[in-house]
Amino acid sequence: MHSGFVESDTAEQLLGRTHELLSDYRGRLEKIKSPLVANEETWHTCALQAERIIRDCADSLRSGRADVRDRLIQQVEGLGVARATQGIDAVHSIRAGMILFDIVFDALGKAMVDSPAAFDGFQAGVRTLQQGIGRRLEAGAIGHDTYLLNTVREVNAASQRQLAREIHDHLGNHVSLALRRIELHELTWESSPDEVAVRIGAVKDTLTEALGIIRDLVTQLRRADREGTLESAFTAFLESMEITPSKVRIKVNGSEEWAPQDVLDEVFLVVRECLRNSLAHAEAEHVLATVDIAPYKLQALIEDDGCGFDVSEVATAGRANGIASCTERVELLGGTILFASAPEGTRVTLTIPLMDLPGDSVERAT
Repeated sequence: MHSGFVESDTAEQLLGRTHELLSDYRGRLEKIKSPLVANEETWHTCALQAERIIRDCADSLRSGRADVRDRLIQQVEGLGVARATQGIDAVHSIRAGMILFDIVFDALGKAMVDSPAAFDGFQAGVRTLQQGIGRRLEAGAIGHDTYLLNTVREVNAASQRQLAREIHDHLGNHVSLALRRIELHELTWESSPDEVAVRIGAVKDTLTEALGIIRDLVTQLRRADREGTLESAFTAFLESMEITPSKVRIKVNGSEEWAPQDVLDEVFLVVRECLRNSLAHAEAEHVLATVDIAPYKLQALIEDDGCGFDVSEVATAGRANGIASCTERVELLGGTILFASAPEGTRVTLTIPLMDLPGDSVERAT
């Protein structure tokens, strides 16, 4: 009982210093001219995350267990997107995280000196501090990278459409004009008709073939802004997380033209959430994700060799935010998702109808 009272007293001491710690935090950021304190709105978001980390550390001091509120960390992904739109590089968030760690670690150390009996709480507080900052940096980096990926994709798509117009309007018109002129010569040139016919025929065949190639290029360029988008997004995600192909393998089969863009976007988010859960919680050594796209249906399978979990128990304990989010996303598209888990690993399967089969009367949910 005495130890618990000491730890609770230590936690209150840390919370009581929150304003002081935030003031020190802002001062150090201003000293390095961090853009995170360039205006009050940006500083407010930064201070809010710092305050939540301090509060989690205080809770860990009381309980003697590392405890990070994951549901609040999920919001940081949107913060990463917001900072990317403001032109704030992710390195500034990393520097801020290092500064905050030093400040709060010193505060935990002081509390430990004042109450030596609270050593277990101190250890839990340090672990919470590490996890709270690390997970927020990870979530922010994912949001930042997603924004950059979408921006690059939009720029590439616009460039490809412009190139398609240029090929069609200029090169295509010139080739067509040359073909028309040859046809005119064919009608007016009377000398050596047999020889002229052979030559003009060969040129016409060449130009006709060139026109076919141009049409194919234009078609491919206009479709390129959607083809490969899903696979490229997964590749960028794995690279941002420094995950090797030997640990996670992702395969996209079929043509993405068969699936609406909103479906592809939602499938990416669901599969990414499953991958993150396999790596972060199941401690899987290997993960395989396959997305099969057909004209009438999209199916995805995610399998890992992790420790697994009790789906009903997690849902009952209120820790199924990821499962609930994935289920909601899939069901809003008129699809189904199933979670099967055992000590040998977890298997997630999802199916989304893309259009009505001939004779069907039920429309896909929108």
